[in-house]
Amino acid sequence: DGKVRRNIMKIAVCISGVPRGKVRRNIEHLEMAFEGADFFYATWNETSNGISESLGASTYPEPKMHYNPWSECVTICKAPKYKAYKEDFLRKGPLSTKKKLLNATKQILAHAYQVEDLPEEYDMIVRIRWDVVCGSRINFTNYINRSYNENIAIGFAIRGGRFTNMNRFHDIPHIYCTADTDISVSRDWCWWLNDNLIIHPRNKLDTDKVFQLHNDKKLWGGEYGWYQVLSDDNDHHCVYGGAAIERFVRSAV
Repeated sequence: DGKVRRNIMKIAVCISGVPRGKVRRNIEHLEMAFEGADFFYATWNETSNGISESLGASTYPEPKMHYNPWSECVTICKAPKYKAYKEDFLRKGPLSTKKKLLNATKQILAHAYQVEDLPEEYDMIVRIRWDVVCGSRINFTNYINRSYNENIAIGFAIRGGRFTNMNRFHDIPHIYCTADTDISVSRDWCWWLNDNLIIHPRNKLDTDKVFQLHNDKKLWGGEYGWYQVLSDDNDHHCVYGGAAIERFVRSAV
C-alpha cells in the first residue's frame, strides 16, 4: 500500500563509525527518508568528538586488529572480484602497515555493538555511516516493507560512471558471476552487500557470529563482510541509488 507498516514494526536508524562530514545535513535527509523512525548514534571512544557528544552517541573501545582482513583472513571469498581486489592490494606492498585495509571490518563490528545495545522493541534496522548522505527526494518505504516481509537485508550504494542518481533506484539482478561472466553484468550482488546504507530486520544480524568470525580471523572486509553476516543462502538484495558516501557525490542530492 506504499506506507510503512509502523504498527507492526519499529525502526531504528543506527549511525556509527567516525563522526565526520556534513553530519547535520546527512541527518536531516535521513529524517525525511525515514520519517517517524528513532535515531541512535555510536562511535569509538578514540574518535568521539563534539559532533557525537552533542547527539549523545554511545561509545565503544575501538577493536585492536589481530589480523588483516585482506591478507590474513583464514576464509576465502569465492567472488571473482574479491580475488582481484586481494591481488591488487598484495601488489601494493605490506598490508600489515596499511591502516585503511586493517580497518575494513570495523564498520561491521561497530554496528554489531550498537545493535546489541538497542532496546528490544526495535525490530527493523537502518545502518548508515556518519558521512553517508541519502537522496533528498527518495522514499525507502517499499524496501523497508520488503526487508520486513521477506526477512532479508537490502543494501544501497551508487556506482561511479553508471548509477550515480541519488534519487532513483536500480535493482541489481541476482546473478552469480565467474571470471568469464560478461563485463556488462553487475558484480555488486554475488557474495556482496552494498553497504552505504543497509536495511535489515534485527534478527538477521547474529552479533555473536560477528564477534566469533572476528576472533577467528574469518570476517571479510567491507561489502563482502556485510554479505557474510547478513545474507542467508544468498537471500540479500542490492540496489544502486538512494545513498552514497558524501565525498563520492558529485551532483546535487
